[in-house]
Amino acid sequence: MISAASRSWAICTSIMAVAGLTVGGLAACSASSGSSFEDEVGESTANGAGTGSGDQGAGGFNASGGTGGDNGAGGFDQCATASAEATLVPVNMFVAVDKSGSMNDNNKWNNAKAAFIAFFQDPSAGTMRVALRFWPDSGCDDFSCSIDNCSLPQVDIGPLSDAGHQQSLINLFNQKFPDGNTPMSAALGGAEKWATNYQTAKEGTEKVVVLLVTDGEPNGCDENISDIAKFASDAYAAKEILTFAVGLQGSNEGSMNAIATAGNTQSGFFIGNGNAEADLLAALKQIQKSTVACTFAMPEAPDPTKPINPQKVNVKYTPSNSSDPTTIKQVSGEGACGADGGWYYDDPNDPAIITLCDASCQAVQADEGAKIEIVLGCDTQVN
Repeated sequence: MISAASRSWAICTSIMAVAGLTVGGLAACSASSGSSFEDEVGESTANGAGTGSGDQGAGGFNASGGTGGDNGAGGFDQCATASAEATLVPVNMFVAVDKSGSMNDNNKWNNAKAAFIAFFQDPSAGTMRVALRFWPDSGCDDFSCSIDNCSLPQVDIGPLSDAGHQQSLINLFNQKFPDGNTPMSAALGGAEKWATNYQTAKEGTEKVVVLLVTDGEPNGCDENISDIAKFASDAYAAKEILTFAVGLQGSNEGSMNAIATAGNTQSGFFIGNGNAEADLLAALKQIQKSTVACTFAMPEAPDPTKPINPQKVNVKYTPSNSSDPTTIKQVSGEGACGADGGWYYDDPNDPAIITLCDASCQAVQADEGAKIEIVLGCDTQVN
């Protein structure tokens, strides 16, 4: 059986119904790089889409202006200059898979390989970008204990929507066989190093997560689980890298939970031998649907000489069964989130990211047809 619990602000499914189009996948929500906001209400366009019904292609960005009602700012009739519906952007995942000798037992290797191949080929995972590294393998082992070696993906980051990238991931799996010990500290340290560096290079405009899969306890290099989990907590503290831990039979539940908790996903996933292939695939899909879909990028100003005033930004939530939006009120930061929900900036002085609080994120997660919009021009409503 599978058990998992992840921090709820990060566990929001990236499935939205947009003008009848449902888009799914592991994803963050962001304004598309091709989007624009116009200064005059009712004159905003994006990606070649005009104002009107709001129909759009997959991955498109629809900005709509107005003075009220379904096409307007939903309560900001006089002051709103534009409203922008969020769209999906990929999340980058570094997958670190244990290929130690014990993976030969009870058909675990074959089950894991089959589950991952099915996952890579699943169309619903197409928005994901995946990098893959096996351990112990190619210098990432208990002889060198090299975090640098373990930070080098054997298949570099690429989208699962790319058939060539899918095949590269599958080919690597097919080339590997279980062997060696379990240098977990080097493996996780390397994965977190790659993730932190990649996130730094993206300057907060994309999200990066780590997935560690193992069937055993640390064997070789640093075997202290507190030291190992610290790699995850340091990566989260530095760049909010989420770390998911999947334990196959033979793994230690306490160790997996420690890594997941440190990586801000609260608890590990555990896969028994009863139906390991199906259970692992289900876990991968659950992780796919659980990440930062409640995190949005600040829209870019249409005129660089007229930057967006962060004190004139509002977040609007429209349930799937309603045409009446609700304004989600701003809170001062993550620590100010409570039962009433809300949203906050990553940096109030120079915001790049808007994140929904737990309660608001859970409401979006529970409603696959929910719509989130960012409204510009009106004084921010605060709790």
